[in-house]
Formats: sequence, structure tokens, C-alpha cells
Amino acid sequence: MTAPAAGSSSRFEDFDILDFARKNQRIVSIVGGAVLVVVAGGWLWMSSARRKEAAAAQALGQARTAAESGNLPLAASDLARLVERFSGTASADQAVILLSQVRLVQGQRDAAIPALQEFVRGRHPAYVMASAYGLLGAGLEDAAKPREAAEAYRQAAAKAELDFMKATYLLDAGRAFALAGDTAAARSAYQELLTNHGALEQSAEARVRMSEIGGTVPPMPRTSAEN
Repeated sequence: MTAPAAGSSSRFEDFDILDFARKNQRIVSIVGGAVLVVVAGGWLWMSSARRKEAAAAQALGQARTAAESGNLPLAASDLARLVERFSGTASADQAVILLSQVRLVQGQRDAAIPALQEFVRGRHPAYVMASAYGLLGAGLEDAAKPREAAEAYRQAAAKAELDFMKATYLLDAGRAFALAGDTAAARSAYQELLTNHGALEQSAEARVRMSEIGGTVPPMPRTSAEN
């Protein structure tokens, strides 16, 4: 690439932005206006999103109050309306979980299971997905579908962020697999629990269940005092 001749300036060095602005006021005005529109649009969107989240959170609080007071039909109605009106908010995700719990308590698994199956096909935070899969497992198990329930519990364990919840879902998965007659899958779930979470309280039941289905029970983990 040939260097500019001595004493000459590159076209970028010669460029005078103020002179360009004076000669091209219309272009500058249009571009500036477009930038303002984008900035204003972004601010309005963020402001609207915050208002939507706040309204959804308030509606969720009211529905929780109804559920905790024992008025499950009202809670279910409020939660269903919240999910419809405020879809995409964090409160709507939580409302799906609470609505599914309410429906299962009311014996409406035919409504809860399909809603949860549709929900887990979407994209949601891991902790929400863990709760959804856990409830789906409970609903499927109640519907006498232990294998499908076990797979849902397995998904819940994979999504759960807390070790205590992972261990709980693995215990549920082992039980459901055993009910389905798949002792190999049941042993695998119990083995994962005992290997990764052997110090948690769920491990005591896992050891009993493992021995019942002919699995190898690992030794109890040593405590710090024994070490």
C-alpha cells in the first residue's frame, strides 16, 4: 500500500466534521432524529416492561393470598388471568408453577399436566424449569404414568440449582423408575444421589431403596470428626 506523499494529509485528517455538518444539515438532522427515536423507543420499552413486571408481581401477590387463605378456586382464576395478561414476565412464570400446584391439589391433573408440558417446551430460568418438571413428575405419577414421571423428575434434578433439590428429585426419579419396573434406571438415579449428595439427608432413604432393588450401597461418607 503506497504511503501518502510528503506534506500531504490523508482524507481522514482533512475531514472537518463541523464543516460537514454545516454543509449537510439535512442529513445530520435526519440521522440525529433517528438516533433520538431509537433511544426514546428503548427507554419507553424498558419503562413499559418495568410497569408490566410491577403489575404482574402485584397480581401474583393477590393470588398467593387467596391460595394461602384456602380459596383455591379464586386463586386459580386469578393465576390463569395473570398468565394470560402478563406472559413473558418473571411473575407469570411463577404463576404457572403456583397454578399447577393449585390444580394438582384440586385433583385437576388433566388441566395441570398439559399446561406444564407446554410450559417446559419454552425457555425459562433453570430454577423455574426445575419446579415445573418436578410438578410435572408429581402429576404424571399421580396419573399412574411412572416412567414418564421418572423422566420428568430426572429433568428436574438436572435443572435444579440447589443440591438439596437435586437430591430430592433424584430420590423421586428412583422411586418412579422402580414403580415402572426399570430397576437399572432406578439404581442409576440412587447411585447419582449417593455419589454426589451422600452427606444429605435424602441419602438415608436412597440407601434403603438401593438395597431393596439389589443395588450396591456405597459406604457412608466419613464425617470431619472421623477424619
